[in-house]
Amino acid sequence: MRCGTWLNPAAASNVRLEVLACLPDNNRVQADEAQTRELLQTHDDPGHMEFPAHFDHERAATRFSQLESGLRTAFGACYSSAGQDSSFHGDIEVPAAVTSGGLMLRVRISNFGDLAAASSEEALYCDDAELAELLHPADAARVYGALDYLGYIALRLDPLEEMYNGASAFLRERGAPWWDRYFDYL
Repeated sequence: MRCGTWLNPAAASNVRLEVLACLPDNNRVQADEAQTRELLQTHDDPGHMEFPAHFDHERAATRFSQLESGLRTAFGACYSSAGQDSSFHGDIEVPAAVTSGGLMLRVRISNFGDLAAASSEEALYCDDAELAELLHPADAARVYGALDYLGYIALRLDPLEEMYNGASAFLRERGAPWWDRYFDYL
């Protein structure tokens, strides 16, 4: 079964069962570290820091809205905010009170390459192992399932915290991590 079936509003009463069934053994739909590093290099363009040259704002806004709606259906509540003067489109936060693990979740969507990062207030600067330890399997299934269904690529956090070594002299001189390139204010 493809993870996205839970986004069907008619299936809302079966949300948790469907999402858990689509990701057996808590296999997260996520790029591995090597794929993450390759994606970071591939989408790096020093001439376009906030969004790529042919960025489709309408498509990005529509998909972001669909993600927010899907997470609201899956969890019962979430809040979003838009990025401005940044390399990311927006954030979606899921309150701790509505998650299975009691952990506030944050999903940030980049303006580049359908890239996404899932983290938590408690684990924002943790490595992937720490986040995996804190993240309840049911919450992981809902978040990563929604991202996968909409075609986002969830990245590993560890490579995002590595020092930026890409094409932008501005970011290299700042000593910024890769996170700043795709998921932060510029």
